[in-house]
Amino acid sequence: MKKLFVSLLMLMSVVSFANTPDPGDKVNAQIKAALAKEFAGAQYVVWQSLKDHQLVHAKFIYNNEQINAFFEEDGKLIATGRYIALGNLPLAITKQLNAEYGKYEVKDAIEYSRLGETSYVISLENEKTRIVLEAYSSGSMYVFKKVKKNLSAGL
Repeated sequence: MKKLFVSLLMLMSVVSFANTPDPGDKVNAQIKAALAKEFAGAQYVVWQSLKDHQLVHAKFIYNNEQINAFFEEDGKLIATGRYIALGNLPLAITKQLNAEYGKYEVKDAIEYSRLGETSYVISLENEKTRIVLEAYSSGSMYVFKKVKKNLSAGL
């Protein structure tokens, strides 16, 4: 259940930064030190407090990539995420996507790591449906979210 929660949190936070970000002065020194240790040289850091979940989200540029990192209030890094090119998905995932979702267009892929495990959140769509999958390097995947498009909105 916690894994599902973090997946949802990563997806929501990476895709949209809806809450008002903290300017950084409200982020405690332990969290700032953890970011500096884990991602030395990180630039353009934007902080967001996720008080309901007792987490702090940092969005920043590291090695020319946008990274999202989630910290507990004591500074412990619990998850990271980044957009990746579709060609960088593991081969097993690519094969499974082609076999099961060949009629969908892959819109984007997010690689996220938590507790040493890496998984992928993949957004797909066709003319009628949007799907978000969570996939693993082995090729196993499950539907995280499925939404029918409002076809009458374009009329």
